[in-house]
Amino acid sequence: MTERVCVIGAGSAGIAMARALVLRDIPFDCYERGSAIGGLWRYPTDPPADDRDADDARSCAYPSLHANTSKTVMQYPSFPMPDDCPDYPHHTQVARYLDAYADRFGLREHIRFDTEVTRAAPAPGGGWNVTLGDCSVHHYRAVLVASGGRHGEPVYGCFDGEFTGEQLHSMDYRGPAGLEGKRVVVLGLGATAADIATEISRVAETTSLSVRTGHYVVPKILEGRPIDRLSPLMKKLSVEQRRPLVKLMLKLVHGDMTQYGLPAPPYQVGQGPLVASSELLPAIVHGRITPRPVIVAAEDRKLRFADGQTVEADAIVHCTGYRISYPFLDREHVGDGDDAPPLYHQVVPPQTEGLYFIGLLHSMTALMPLAEAQSDWVGDLLTGAVRLPPREQMWARIRHARRRQDKRFYDSSGHLLVDPQEYERLMTAERARKD
Repeated sequence: MTERVCVIGAGSAGIAMARALVLRDIPFDCYERGSAIGGLWRYPTDPPADDRDADDARSCAYPSLHANTSKTVMQYPSFPMPDDCPDYPHHTQVARYLDAYADRFGLREHIRFDTEVTRAAPAPGGGWNVTLGDCSVHHYRAVLVASGGRHGEPVYGCFDGEFTGEQLHSMDYRGPAGLEGKRVVVLGLGATAADIATEISRVAETTSLSVRTGHYVVPKILEGRPIDRLSPLMKKLSVEQRRPLVKLMLKLVHGDMTQYGLPAPPYQVGQGPLVASSELLPAIVHGRITPRPVIVAAEDRKLRFADGQTVEADAIVHCTGYRISYPFLDREHVGDGDDAPPLYHQVVPPQTEGLYFIGLLHSMTALMPLAEAQSDWVGDLLTGAVRLPPREQMWARIRHARRRQDKRFYDSSGHLLVDPQEYERLMTAERARKD
């Protein structure tokens, strides 16, 4: 059997995995369907919106996108972001950082750009057969999936009737151009919805924010520092132990979310996402954004909300998330997309040998540090430095982890949500385990 392994994707998770393989002298090929490193962070800004190239059409980025986590939290532990990078970098700065990371560890020679994997399947006799877009088939001992499948398929909000205005998903949003003077409704209350709604509200005639589930909105800066930059002491605390401090901060800074016309979050602080935005709540109190409940029906351009109120709208922007999608894998490996496949420590499917998922989790802060921690663990598994426990033990851990998540988090994002500090400690413990 060949010793080579296959990495699918050269985004932030894929290059973290590639680095781990280079450091361990494990031969590999990395396939990236785009023309450059960066994955979802790689958004070409030169082509006009109606003449986007293939990379642009797949990106979740948009021209004004900035990171919602600070650079010290989102950076790879092995490669800090430069000092001249702002606390919350623009997507172009993140893409340049990913380029520099790849160059620092000599990853480009292993990456085949403009190359799509159309199928990956277990091979007779062991290993994996990987089929590329040119129909060529390559054999590997393992497949490491790092292709951003958590943002694979857009999900749209649902309502009765037919809306005859413009509708688009946040994946298709390329800035407020074309929405000037229009009546716009944005669906959702995640970080993307907060960013897009505030940007549109500067040019639209009216902007409504239709919210199904309330979330806690936090400022990006507190006392001159990024709010997510935890002290060494805070990093040692669990979500539950940090909760009283975060609740006090929110009470002092923003007060109750219902004061802004937003629904109260149906969970305690730390049981669901925190939406980092320094602009959303000011835009609401300035009257540029009007919070509303969910849309229940549409008729032509008229939208009716759950509270009985109606508005005339010209456009709806769905910031309503994604389903998991890995079209090159059989459904038995990834499920139906509504829930994450059952994975040991969010990485290993116990029933399938030689398949690993990198970056298929939802961090309460940033992905890159956790993707690097996962990659180092998988690298150790591939070299034999550490071993997986028996399958029955992995299944038991998966069931225990899911029960714990369901009790701990209000919405665990399809069993993907993790406390980043706790997860990093878990990866460190796995790398030290010798049995």
